Amino acid sequence: MNIDTENLEDRQVQLTVEVDDDRYIAAMRSAARRMSKRDKIPGFRPGKVPFDVAVGRFGEDAIFDEALDTLGQDVYKQALEDTELEPFAPGSLNEVVSREPLVLRYMVPLAPEVELGDYRKVRVKFEVPEVSDEALEAAMEDLRQRQALIEPAERPVEMSDVAVIDIEGNLDEPEDGESALVLKESGISLLIEEDTDWPYPGIAQDLVGIEAGESRTLSHTFGDEYPAENLRNKAATFEVSCQEVKSRFIPEWSDDLAQAVGDYETLLDLRVKARENLAESAEREAEAEYAEQVIEKVGDGATITFPPLLADQEVDDLLHDMVHRLEAQNLKLDDYLQAESKTEAEVRDELRPRAEDRVQRALLLGKVVEEEELKVGDEQIAERIQRLAGSVQDPEGNIIKALSTPQSRRRIENDLLFEGAISRLVSVAKGEEPEKGVPDLDVEEPELEQPEDDGEPTQEESPEPEELIIQESKPEKEE
Repeated sequence: MNIDTENLEDRQVQLTVEVDDDRYIAAMRSAARRMSKRDKIPGFRPGKVPFDVAVGRFGEDAIFDEALDTLGQDVYKQALEDTELEPFAPGSLNEVVSREPLVLRYMVPLAPEVELGDYRKVRVKFEVPEVSDEALEAAMEDLRQRQALIEPAERPVEMSDVAVIDIEGNLDEPEDGESALVLKESGISLLIEEDTDWPYPGIAQDLVGIEAGESRTLSHTFGDEYPAENLRNKAATFEVSCQEVKSRFIPEWSDDLAQAVGDYETLLDLRVKARENLAESAEREAEAEYAEQVIEKVGDGATITFPPLLADQEVDDLLHDMVHRLEAQNLKLDDYLQAESKTEAEVRDELRPRAEDRVQRALLLGKVVEEEELKVGDEQIAERIQRLAGSVQDPEGNIIKALSTPQSRRRIENDLLFEGAISRLVSVAKGEEPEKGVPDLDVEEPELEQPEDDGEPTQEESPEPEELIIQESKPEKEE
């Protein structure tokens, strides 16, 4: 068996293997026997059909495909042994170069390589944000607005009112294959204010004067900066029916109102607490932005290479997440593709840059975990499980049970290690010179994702790296 090895730049090795004729012929005859056992030929005992007769019955191409299922796997495993390659994940049979002689071409993914560079010399200036008086006043005004007294009003809608409406919008001239429906909602409480921009800017002005029981037909052309790209520069018609009109009375600030808001004796107490909350929130946001800056700078000094299949898998995960989000809106992927006039392949291409960024980030942080000798103990995992489970009502303990499976514990361990890696890089960038070892896990905790069902999650078995993935559509043979 002759093997030609070519190292590619993206942590893959291309193997071109010429299979010995005797082995090829034996595989073809074995495949013919298997096929004749499954599909009996009159006049012959199962498995005892002459090869020429089997070829006449099944066709040489069909027998070749049958033979390749087993032969391709066996040749791949022997090629790995002969070349002493250590695949990171299952390889793939990409091409049948020729059949006389039989030459097969495989792609073998290798483990990613990460060189961090001198990351311990990275420094990024951190500035503690200040809360401006304008920000405090805006927060206080938002809080005051939320204390508004809302009551039914027997009159037409005015600015600052709430209109309870049914609304349906359709495009005037939908493109081929595009859904005309923009939205359809019932019983929506819409705040009538100048800056109301749902479902389009200016709808508040269009609804001033409408009364309960009245319907209006509204027209709007979306601007070229509208958030939904598929609606930009398109005209739509909205049918609106008003169910109810409600007035809003917004009280002025006083010590009494402050006491109604919470455990505050005076308005000054409320303002002091509001400023403290804004400062804490601003610092959390600044810390998160700072961490991203640090990771980016460390990444700039690192060299990361990985096989494409890691990005492929990440694209699969992102697409899977998209499908779940669509299902939460009672939509299917096909509905989204039709509305956006895109194919699934185009969506996957759009997701790839994000997928590659996520892979690079994970590999970077994984290398930091290794270099910094970070470890997570069972107590830390158990504590995180308790915190996650404690954030939702779970009287029967199903959440804890789901989070305590080996698969979930490994995921939580990885989360903790990555959090520790980020915390370590932040400490380094601030010049704190932390020692290597157990991570500092005083970082923002992720929100708990609700499990899809109440049962215990199952773990899909991943194929061994030495296994071979043969494409569903057989490689084209060379004529």
